[in-house]
Amino acid sequence: MITTTNTTIMNMSTNMKISLIRAAMGSLLLGGFLHSSFAQIAGPDSAQDFVQDLGSSVVQAESPAHAILEGLREDDDLKGDKLERAISTTIAETIKNEPDVAIRSMGPAAARPVIKGLSGSHVELTEDGAFCGDMSATSPDHAVASEVLTAHRLRVLRGPHILAHSFSAAGGVVQVERNDIPFGDTLFHGYVTGYSESAQSGYATAVGVNTQVTGASLKGELSARRMGDMETPDGTLKNTDIENGSGAVGAAHALGRFRFGASYRWFNSDYGIPGGFIGGHPNGVDIEMWKRDLTLRGLYVPANDARDTLDVTLRINRYHHKEFEGKKGAVGAEFAVNQENLRLEKLLASLGPLFGIRLGTELERRWIEMGGYVFTPPTQSYAGSAFAVASASGWRGLEITVALRLGGAIFRPHESVVADKGTIEDRNFALWAFDVEFSQRVGVGKFLTLDLFRTTRAPTIEELYNQGPHLAAYTYERGNHKLDAESGYGSELEYRSYGDLFNWRAAAHATYFLNYLAPRATGDTNWSQLLPIYQVSGDEAFLFGGSVSVETAAERGIHATASASYVRGMYRNGNDAKNKWSDMPQIPPLKFHGEFAYLWEHVRPSIYTDFALAQHKVDKYEERTPGYITFGLSAEIRWELALAHYSLVFRADNLLDADVRNHLSRLKSVMPEKGRNFSALAKIEW
Repeated sequence: MITTTNTTIMNMSTNMKISLIRAAMGSLLLGGFLHSSFAQIAGPDSAQDFVQDLGSSVVQAESPAHAILEGLREDDDLKGDKLERAISTTIAETIKNEPDVAIRSMGPAAARPVIKGLSGSHVELTEDGAFCGDMSATSPDHAVASEVLTAHRLRVLRGPHILAHSFSAAGGVVQVERNDIPFGDTLFHGYVTGYSESAQSGYATAVGVNTQVTGASLKGELSARRMGDMETPDGTLKNTDIENGSGAVGAAHALGRFRFGASYRWFNSDYGIPGGFIGGHPNGVDIEMWKRDLTLRGLYVPANDARDTLDVTLRINRYHHKEFEGKKGAVGAEFAVNQENLRLEKLLASLGPLFGIRLGTELERRWIEMGGYVFTPPTQSYAGSAFAVASASGWRGLEITVALRLGGAIFRPHESVVADKGTIEDRNFALWAFDVEFSQRVGVGKFLTLDLFRTTRAPTIEELYNQGPHLAAYTYERGNHKLDAESGYGSELEYRSYGDLFNWRAAAHATYFLNYLAPRATGDTNWSQLLPIYQVSGDEAFLFGGSVSVETAAERGIHATASASYVRGMYRNGNDAKNKWSDMPQIPPLKFHGEFAYLWEHVRPSIYTDFALAQHKVDKYEERTPGYITFGLSAEIRWELALAHYSLVFRADNLLDADVRNHLSRLKSVMPEKGRNFSALAKIEW
C-alpha cells in the first residue's frame, strides 16, 4: 500500500495548476484573436412555437411535431453550463449522476454507461444520430471511442424514441451530439476548452471552429488528452494512463430544397489496463485503438412544411484494436471491424390525428476479424430494420406515443484454424419490439406517464462464438452458438411535477426477460490461464427499480438538487429443483447524489455529496462491495466580453479521500476508485 504524502499532493496540485494555466491562457489568447471576427446572423423561424405553462417553468417545443413529454425530457439533457460542470474523463463518468445511470469500468479509460442495471449491447451509443462504431459493448476492457470534451450535448434517450435507434427498449440510448455536418450554420463561431485534474495528472484540450465560405458551411475540430496513472486512497494504480487524439472536418451545402453534407472523424487512443494480481496479466495490458468514420448525409426539405424532412445518412466505419501484454509486448488480442450503416428517415409534422411522426429504415453490414490469442472465428453479419414512431392527442390532455421496430440479423462465421469447428454455425434472427406510452396531464405542470414495451436483442458475435481467454478482461469466455434472441416485456410509471418552488420526477420500472443474454461466472477456472470461466446463457430474469429527482425552480439564489436510483435484478434458476430466484451479477446498489448551490449573476459556488449503499445482493460467485460516501466543492465563474462567453469551472471531488469501490468495476477487489481529485475546466466560446 502506498501512502499519499503532503509532498505528493503538492506536486500533483502544482502539475494540475500548470496544465490549467496553459489551457486557460491558450483559450483566452485564441478567443481574443478570433472574437473580433464574430458575426451573428439570425436564422429563419421555420416552425411555430408553443409555450406550455408549467408553474414557474416554461417548456418550448415545435408544435405539432413534438410531444410535450419529449420536450420535458430534453430539458434533462446535459448541455451548456450543465454539461461543463459535469465534464470528466469519459462519457460514462460525465453522466454518472443522471437518474438510473451507473458506470461499468475496468480502469478510468475503459468506462461505459449502465442504464437501469443493463449494460453492454443493451445500451447503444450514437454520435449525431448514427452508431458509435466501437467495440466497447463487447467487453469491459474496451473503451468508448469518443472524446467527451468535444460533445455539445449528451442525452440519455428514454421511452418510445429508443426504438428509432435500437431494439433494446428496456435499456436505452446515450446520444452524443457534435453537429459534425453543420447544416444551416451561417455563423462564424467556435470554442477552445482546456481540462486538467490531479487524480490523473495531465490535461485534455479541444478546439473547434465553424464558418461559411462561398455558400458552404464548414467545421473543423481537434482534441488531445494525455493523463497519467490514477491516484487512489490506497496508492497509484499502475498502467491506467490515457493518451487520446481526435479530430473532425465537416461541410454542408444547400441547393434549393436539398441539403448535402459530409464529415470525417478520426479517433486514436492508447490506454492501459492494470495487472500484477491474480487473474490479471503480470505487467498489465496496453491497448492501442483507432477508429475512422466517414459520414455522408442528404436532406430534402419540402416547401410546404420545413419540418417534413427526408433524411438519408450513410456511415462507413473502420475500427482497429490491439491488446499488448505489457508495454508494447506481444500482441495478445487483435480486432478489426469494417462496418457500413445506411439510415433513411422521414419526418412528418402531422398526418390526420397523428403528429411527430418518424418513419425509417436501417441497413447494416459488419465484418469482424480477430487475431492474436483470440479463438472467435471471423464473422460477417447483416442487419436490417424498419421503425415507426408517432404521437396523438387524446381526451383532456392525454398524449399517446406508439413506436414499433421490425427487423432481423444474419450471422455468417467463417472457418478458422483457431476456432472450434463445432461452434461455426450460421444463425438468423427475426426481431420485433414495440413501445406505447400514455402521458396524462393531471394538473398544471403535472404529468403522469405509463410506458409499456417489448424489448428484444440479437446475440452479438462474441456471445455466439467466443471460445477462449480474454487476458485484458481477466476472463475465459465461452459463447453459445445455440442462443435464441433475447426478449422480454416491461413497463415504467413516471410522474413529473413543475411548480413555483420545486420541480421533481419519480419513476418506477420493471422488466421481465424470457431469455436474458449475459455472461455469468460459472465458478470454474481455466487452470492453464488461471482465468475464471464466464459462460453466456439465456435465462429468465426480472429487473425492477426506480429513481427520484428533485430541484428548486428558482433561477437565482439558492439552488438545490437531489436524486436517487435503485435497481434489483434476479435470475430464475431453472435447473434448481425448487425453481428459485437468485440475484443477478453486476447490478449497481442504491446511490444518491445531492447538491446545494447559490446562484449569482456570474458565480455559482456549490457543495455536493454522493453515497452508495453496500451491495450484498450478488450472484453466487460475485464479490460483495461496501458502501461509501464522498463530499465535494465546486465553483463556476462565467462572464461575457466582446461577444465571447468565458467559463471557469473548478471542482474538488472526494475531499475526504474516501475508499470508493464501484460494484460494476472489475478492479474493485484490487484498488478503489479515484481519491481526492482537484479538477478545472476553462472554456471560451464565440
